[in-house]
Amino acid sequence: MADQLCTTAQVKARLFPNGVTSSDDDTLISELIDQVSAWMQSYTGRKLVPENAATYVLDTKAGSVLRIARGLRTVSSMGAASTNQPDTAGTYTAVTAADILLRPKAVDLDGWPPTEVWLNPTGTGDVLRFYDALNGATITGNWGFESTPLDITSVAIDATVAAFQSRRNGASSTMGADDMAMPPWSKFFGRGSPQKGTLDRYRYHSV
Repeated sequence: MADQLCTTAQVKARLFPNGVTSSDDDTLISELIDQVSAWMQSYTGRKLVPENAATYVLDTKAGSVLRIARGLRTVSSMGAASTNQPDTAGTYTAVTAADILLRPKAVDLDGWPPTEVWLNPTGTGDVLRFYDALNGATITGNWGFESTPLDITSVAIDATVAAFQSRRNGASSTMGADDMAMPPWSKFFGRGSPQKGTLDRYRYHSV
């Protein structure tokens, strides 16, 4: 199952406010949630669900900052290399935990995960900077938001309900050009819509 920004139960509660015990449509609803969630995460460029104790290998640029679009809440361990490394089984020097700084600080984030890893240039460890290197860092930690933001879940429910209600009219749920959605999601993700405004607030802009 793909990342899901809302649950089947949440969608069914919106579709059937008087309650429903049948599970006949659960598979379809779950598939629609997958589609909606995948598009929303692709559009924002962020992982909008939490992922814990995961390891990723990242390319690095020379300097003291490594930017991470999806966000990184905590670091369990980190290694860095001064030369290109293979996708797997690379050789890394361990970064001293005290030299790893996550920014912005929690006081400035209001529930968002930090999106940058800084190395303290006056630290005490063996690694005080990143290099221009493919697969130049390996990080194990907790990634993304601690939980899916409530406004993101609300948008996902809206879009999934629209897709379910339009399932028999032949409308396509394919996203069109110019970041515009084809029916049945267009009214939610079209320019100027509050739902698209919500996504734009979460959209990652590279530096």
